[in-house]
Amino acid sequence: MRAQELLPLFPWVSVRGELEREISGCASDSRSVAPGDLFLCFTGEHSDGHAYSAEALQRGAVAVAGEQELELALEVPYFRTTDSRALAGPLASLLYGEPSKKLRCIGVTGTSGKTTTTYFLREGLQACGYAAELIGSLNPTPECPFFTTPEAPALHKRLAQLAAGGAAILVLEVSSHAVHFQRIGGVRFAAALLTNLYRDHLELHGSEEAYAQVKLSFLQSVGAAGGAVLLNLDFPKSGFFQEGCAGLARTFSLERPDADLSAHIQEESATGSLLEITLPRAFYTLPRAFYALPGAMNLPTGSLMMSVNLPGRVNAANALGALAVLVALGMDPVAAADGIGRLREVPGRYQMSRTTRGTQVLIDYAHNPIALSQVLAFARSQGGRVLLVFGCVGAGDRGKRPLMGKIAAQGADRVYLTTDDPRSEDPARIADDTEPGLRSEGKFPGRDYFLILDRRQAIAQALADSRPGDLVVIAGRGHETVQRFGSELVHLDDEEEVARWS
Repeated sequence: MRAQELLPLFPWVSVRGELEREISGCASDSRSVAPGDLFLCFTGEHSDGHAYSAEALQRGAVAVAGEQELELALEVPYFRTTDSRALAGPLASLLYGEPSKKLRCIGVTGTSGKTTTTYFLREGLQACGYAAELIGSLNPTPECPFFTTPEAPALHKRLAQLAAGGAAILVLEVSSHAVHFQRIGGVRFAAALLTNLYRDHLELHGSEEAYAQVKLSFLQSVGAAGGAVLLNLDFPKSGFFQEGCAGLARTFSLERPDADLSAHIQEESATGSLLEITLPRAFYTLPRAFYALPGAMNLPTGSLMMSVNLPGRVNAANALGALAVLVALGMDPVAAADGIGRLREVPGRYQMSRTTRGTQVLIDYAHNPIALSQVLAFARSQGGRVLLVFGCVGAGDRGKRPLMGKIAAQGADRVYLTTDDPRSEDPARIADDTEPGLRSEGKFPGRDYFLILDRRQAIAQALADSRPGDLVVIAGRGHETVQRFGSELVHLDDEEEVARWS
């Protein structure tokens, strides 16, 4: 696309430079610029993209868009706008050929359960004959390796690659950061699913109400555009979303028979559960997404049995949500349920193993209060002592740290307080913020909990202290293989540390 063609498409403040240049893509990170790209200048918390425009041009960018006046060579096209982030999604979509119109996008949002739900969705889609790909915590784009949802330029670039490669469907984790920073601008969603919502990310949103409103705005936008919206009813704030999505959403539940799609757990074990799902015909007759998947649909009514081969009630809920999305998009529920039942492991999510001394180990990404509470409830249900290794992330919501300490004290017999991902903070300060929660439950250092900032040592100590029949929960990092200490990346893989004892 020639730079000249962009002039009438967006409300520019000003435009200058040689506009006959061909633009083939875009980037918002100067290190990711490819020849022919337009460089988008984002103003962030820690850096300002305008300062990297010269580097981007050196790497092959042919044009720049930003909000500030820049001293660039006269021939360089510079598109000045009032909001680079608002521009980024629609512009990237245009430059990459509107790829979300060439494949169907399913967005999964919520405080916890996003990653596992996307994996259930992929299995169900593949069982129904659709080539599906994922973008999320375990499947980031190269340009944004630490982002659950990539920046808009990287996202649309990846969408275009997937569409060109023959993918029919993309399943995307949509974080609240992605909505707040408009990373998903320009993406056309066939469906959106809300897993749940609890306290998290108040360092960004300021309040739980604002956090909920951000999630709601995503669901409303998908529903208003004709996409299917699926809501889990089994969390305290579900009524807020039901009201906000009135007339737009379908609901699912393990607890409420009045949900559009309801189920109950018929059998439960340490490896999974068996769900009996009620399939009322009314669920099929609700308005379907205008991009519902083609093909004839088997419409069973009555009940459907679905095996969930990941442990814990939370994973039963995630599986039910995935099935609800697939049925809403026109999938055969029998085939979809069969596919969901094939999933047996998600890296770093309820990942179970056993040491040579007979101790069970559970590695999980639980890094917020609700996820930690859920994984400890599952661990307690196994009947033995629960030993917990955990810490809190840095540069995040400090207010949730004592809450997580309290949850740890309530759910574990012994706690090893350690370092998670400190980022720009001092690990000792993070632990200081967490300890009051442990003490509030009558826990004493050196007896009930142990402060070991070196995570390797903390894991080793917990495993050394364990006995046959115990369950050691290692929470917070899951699949991650590096810790971030400021700008330094240090290799650390919880699974590798456990393997030393296997």
